[in-house]
Amino acid sequence: MRPKLNMALLAGVILCLCMIAPSLAQDATVVRRAAFDVGAANIKCIIADVDISTGLIVNPVATLSEKVDFAEDLARSYDGNLSKDIMAQGIQTLERLKSVAVEKNALEYSAVGGRIFQKAQNGRAYFVRIRQETGIPSRVISEQQAAMLCYHAVRQELGDKAHDLLVWDIGGNSMQMTIRKPDGGLLFYIDPMASVAFKNVVIQTIQRKDINTTVSPNPVSPDEVEQALAYIQAHAAMTVPLYIANRVARPGLTVAGIGGVHYYSVPEVLGGRKETYTRDEVAEALKKWTGRPDKDFKSEYAESRLTNLILVLGYMDALGIEEVRPLKINQADGLFAAREFW
Repeated sequence: MRPKLNMALLAGVILCLCMIAPSLAQDATVVRRAAFDVGAANIKCIIADVDISTGLIVNPVATLSEKVDFAEDLARSYDGNLSKDIMAQGIQTLERLKSVAVEKNALEYSAVGGRIFQKAQNGRAYFVRIRQETGIPSRVISEQQAAMLCYHAVRQELGDKAHDLLVWDIGGNSMQMTIRKPDGGLLFYIDPMASVAFKNVVIQTIQRKDINTTVSPNPVSPDEVEQALAYIQAHAAMTVPLYIANRVARPGLTVAGIGGVHYYSVPEVLGGRKETYTRDEVAEALKKWTGRPDKDFKSEYAESRLTNLILVLGYMDALGIEEVRPLKINQADGLFAAREFW
């Protein structure tokens, strides 16, 4: 009886192994990764299980973000270099975020930084230092690469709903719009007029103050709001490619808003995040918050909350954008799908 029982148990084990072998082989194509987006105003980290054959996220694990204001630091630099303090803060933040990724069993790491580190004299050297001190493979990418990563990440997020798509990304130090052209290629609009840059325009050009001594434009008067809105409307009308403006004017286009301005800043002052926000809602919020001091915004980014509304409304008016769909997508999301970064 015992030999027969042993043989039966052995057969059962073999059968079970045969049944689970396909799933084991499939799991072997999935790896837990941590992608870091070293942005102009904060550092974001996304931890996810990724199918390495497709680059698609099969299981999101965690999304982390900490404020590190590289753009503000560089705007006040006398020699075009990032300060020692902000660079040290950035590395400490990356180490802290990486430790969370390690605790969650991430096996692969990759970090990218964009325009702010191209602009800074010591930006690329800083990324060499990041690699050496944190052990995270890191590189500075072009604005076109950053926009492309974000565009494909949004398409993955929206799926079939992304057939006709404009991705509008506003960060601390750069704005991008990306749309597909009739020939299948991508058209990029890339401009430095973003959150920090526009805030400083309001301080310096509209309020006639020194950005080296004035961090916040708040409270902004109704007259200053009107001047700032006219300024950014004219800027958008002159700089955005005609193809994008014409495409926005036709129906059926989804405008996906990504980056901190669209996903955090605007919904925060609108009173909550919805699937979309409209031009009229932004205009109404601008009236409500005009003239308020920093403390009323109750945010660590209070100094740019009102000017972000002006920035977004100015572009919406100049291009005729009636509705924006905010999405929690950044370079880190697109990074998972780019094989050359892993």
